[in-house]
Amino acid sequence: MLTEYAAGMKKQFTATGYVVNEDRTRMLMIFHRGLQRWLPPGGHVDPDEFPNDTVLREVKEETGLTAHHAGEHLLDLGVNDTTETQLPTPFAMAAQLIPESHKDVEHIHMDLMYFLVADEGTSLTVLETEVDDARWFSQAEVLDGLLTPDSVRSFAQAHLKEV
Repeated sequence: MLTEYAAGMKKQFTATGYVVNEDRTRMLMIFHRGLQRWLPPGGHVDPDEFPNDTVLREVKEETGLTAHHAGEHLLDLGVNDTTETQLPTPFAMAAQLIPESHKDVEHIHMDLMYFLVADEGTSLTVLETEVDDARWFSQAEVLDGLLTPDSVRSFAQAHLKEV
């Protein structure tokens, strides 16, 4: 199990946006240049950011789209003042083993996964330094052999409506 293997390893927080269109029939993904596969947009949480802001920034940077958080809090804590506020809640969190590269040692991404909505009619603009392409996919396209992780297929199966 990864959690046992990862004890003592360097960890970094990331935020990923599982972006769907308004009618929840299509999902936005980017083709990641370095990993050579289709992934939801996302990236590292900067030291001066909350993860829920990171995910919106990363979606905008990588695709040109302005997304918004889709869900409500599972539990409303009733706090929103200058000393404590409730942040949008990720729908899931995963630990992902990142192999050693010329950039960094082997480490773990602690990925906060957010359910987002964006307008499919807005034109996509890819961040060419990291992303080769950005496209909207139907549930069938995600499930039928698209080069993407199992977690993305699971999301599509559970949250996208068949067309």
